[in-house]
Amino acid sequence: MINIGFNIIFGVCCVILAMMATSSALAVYRLPVNIVPTHYDLDIITFLEPDNFSFQGNVKIKVKCSQATDIIKVHARDLDFDKEKISVTADTGNSLNIADSYSDVDNEFYVVKTKEPLKGGELYSLNLSFHGLLKENLIGYYRSYYTDPETNTTKWLTVTHFEPSDARQAFPCFDEPAMKATFTIRLAHKDNYKSVSNMPLKNTTPFENKPGWVWDEFETTVPMSTYLVAYMVSDFEFQQSETTSNNVLFRVWTHRDVLHQTEFASRVGPRFLSFYEDFFDVKYPLPKQDLLAIPDFKIGAMENWGIITFREVALLMDEKETSSRAKLRIANVIAHELAHMWFGNLVTMQWWTDLWLKEGFATYMAGLSVHHEFPEWNSLDESALSDLLNVFNLDSLKSSHPVSVPIGHPNEIMQIFDAISYDKGSFLLRMMSLFLGENVFKRGVSEYLKKHKYGNAEQDDLWVSLTEQAHKHNALPPELSVKQIMDTWTLQTGYPLITVTRDYQNRKATVSQERYLAIKSTNPEDYKGCWWVPLSYSTSKEPDFNRTQPQQWLSCDKTSAELDVGVGKGEWFILNNRAAGLYRVNYDQENWEMLAALLNSPQHTQVDALNRAQLIIDVMDVAELGRLSYQLAFEIIGSLRHEKEFLPWEAGLAKLEPIKTMLSRTANYGSFKKFIQKLMAPIVSSLGTLTEEPSTFEQSRLLSCIATWACPLEVGDFASQASQLYKQWRSSPNPDTDNPIPKDVRSAVYSHIVREGKVEEWDFLWERYKNTNLSTEKTNIMIALTTTKEVWLLNRCLDWTLDSNSGIRKQESFIMFALVAKQETGFYVAQKFFFRNIKRISDYFGATSALIGRYITAIAQQMIHPKELEELKWFVDSNEELLAPASLAVTQALESVQINIDWMKNHYSAISTVLSEVTGS
Repeated sequence: MINIGFNIIFGVCCVILAMMATSSALAVYRLPVNIVPTHYDLDIITFLEPDNFSFQGNVKIKVKCSQATDIIKVHARDLDFDKEKISVTADTGNSLNIADSYSDVDNEFYVVKTKEPLKGGELYSLNLSFHGLLKENLIGYYRSYYTDPETNTTKWLTVTHFEPSDARQAFPCFDEPAMKATFTIRLAHKDNYKSVSNMPLKNTTPFENKPGWVWDEFETTVPMSTYLVAYMVSDFEFQQSETTSNNVLFRVWTHRDVLHQTEFASRVGPRFLSFYEDFFDVKYPLPKQDLLAIPDFKIGAMENWGIITFREVALLMDEKETSSRAKLRIANVIAHELAHMWFGNLVTMQWWTDLWLKEGFATYMAGLSVHHEFPEWNSLDESALSDLLNVFNLDSLKSSHPVSVPIGHPNEIMQIFDAISYDKGSFLLRMMSLFLGENVFKRGVSEYLKKHKYGNAEQDDLWVSLTEQAHKHNALPPELSVKQIMDTWTLQTGYPLITVTRDYQNRKATVSQERYLAIKSTNPEDYKGCWWVPLSYSTSKEPDFNRTQPQQWLSCDKTSAELDVGVGKGEWFILNNRAAGLYRVNYDQENWEMLAALLNSPQHTQVDALNRAQLIIDVMDVAELGRLSYQLAFEIIGSLRHEKEFLPWEAGLAKLEPIKTMLSRTANYGSFKKFIQKLMAPIVSSLGTLTEEPSTFEQSRLLSCIATWACPLEVGDFASQASQLYKQWRSSPNPDTDNPIPKDVRSAVYSHIVREGKVEEWDFLWERYKNTNLSTEKTNIMIALTTTKEVWLLNRCLDWTLDSNSGIRKQESFIMFALVAKQETGFYVAQKFFFRNIKRISDYFGATSALIGRYITAIAQQMIHPKELEELKWFVDSNEELLAPASLAVTQALESVQINIDWMKNHYSAISTVLSEVTGS
């Protein structure tokens, strides 16, 4: 048993008192705070047989009553209770008589009413016996399976997934993040299985009067929220990492035939853990850390304390077979989840309003820890660019939401697990670290964690700790606080467009701000916004892009600011060194022209690669606003002909992707194709062949990126090389073990095979999909299968996404749908399929699932005509009830279609002219 200690208990009590102070404002679907839990004794018996997939349980919850009441409410969903075994016992030993017990289905409560009231200031124990079904719905306590390749038999397992509010589907509990308690968990199962939970196994004993069964009892946890409780029953095996200086037992679990794919995770995981201990100056508080690769898992991974659960594709890899892109993704996911052990687990948000406090931090810290472990990957800048692209896209919508977003009913929570909470939160933390300085930022974060450990916090608590350190080390003037700056970024929707007007004669520049909106508004109020903007810049005289601390601030109380930039006519100026701030920049025409000339010259490397990427992003989007000509924008994006670095190419292709999508169903797609061929010819030539091993990790990423575009658009001879590689593979005696296609170009080659082939090629890839046990390879093949031009094959793909026996797992269903919708032919097929099958999709994933909103988003991205918007609106109106769990995504989808329509109306002609001029066609 772990000794919790006085400080922990004191912290929990402070949280309880804070909750009591606000209890009067709580809505009916929130738990009252006059009864709060302090400890759970949880027993679960798991029946894992095809004729009996179920579980039984008993929970004894020790609670504290702060105000007399005869009502105890706990959360419960889809659980049946044995009313004869319900009891409420005072700490003195006296039992209270039960007057009634019943379910409040609408609010997901189970209510116990006593005949005599519980007394304020007293401790009680609530005992409940219950049972439920082990479904395949990927939430609560559910079942999954894998196929044993040696015996060709199905092996079953059970595992939990509770975030954000599904612990209540596994056991009755106080299922809110601030209701922290300790847990002692016991799991009963047949003795041919093993179990694992948050804490180390304490002992295993026979199950009395049940031969062949055992009880596994685990050590008591530290105080934690219910959404972090986790357990699994399976026949999995584990690989144990070498013991490190912190003596944390580190293991990676999966089924036996893929256990060799855990080597990377078991090697890097402990190193990430050590990095966080050093960075936060807070030791990892548990004695062990398990990582579990689950065959069926709802999301990428989940940070349950001491027992992180992953999709197999997010954890398992083979060094010889897994691409650089997938390897980076796996490293980032592992690092992200381990960062949660501090942000989310040790200190938890008070309510889901501040979800970003854990998800933004985990995203940001993952980038730092991966860079620390693998500096040669140069992945930190890529993380920043990825965050920037995702935020710029979603947060430019009127229907976006603040980072710290008011959340009401728990049904709304899943809708904010998006780029705003993750990527915008991450980028804002990076911005703070840069304007405060890394050491000040680290000290502030460390103090925040120490002050609130084992408790709950809000964003204001973080601002206080950071401000204290900023003032102590003169990172901010005494009159300026972190809250004053950062509330402008977290409490309002959107981000600023900074307009730069240069005074060349006086060597000055004036900057002003307004909200950036992707869709033009006639209401001036929509553009109003006020951000504290950190301004850093470089010039042709001082190209110091590493100077990322602000040289000046554009504050909220001023509409504009003047910069003494020190350069005049014929000398360029670039704002926002290394994208240190979250804002777009629009320069005057003359400065843009100088930048275009610079980027198209041999001197383009004077500009930092991340800034070259941001210039491409900004110029393309400012042109979309109509404030700059596409002719100039294409001059700048045309500078990619001179580029050999990954970041500018990643940014450029990201901005060309939506134009490609909109032109793909028009008469001018041929001109766009010629433009890409001309643009990419130099890089394709310099990369050589698809089989040539790149010299660096970043070059591997670049080759993969370029091949993905070059094959379908017939740039150079990459397509013919892909065909030749396929012929070699097809002629192999055993294509499942002998694959000549290099790992970093497999996705591109596979897609080329299917896109240009017939049903034989599709079937060949499908066989490989079924036969491989490497999940990253399955992903490559799945992408390829959806590129077929055969309508009946696309329809078969979509039908299989809703058939649990097809070989497409439920967790992959939406991914395959989105991939189909992305294709020129597939869009029409996917749209009709979704319109025709929305009820079936809703039933398949559960009527309350927000996932259905992602289906709407996937097809909306491809819509470009007013008639398509009319059809979508009609469809939304006709299915209002089914789409209710995804109301935010639906609103955003409709807005994005209108943006596409406006683009076609305002820019299609201009783009067509520019493409004709550039290509000479």
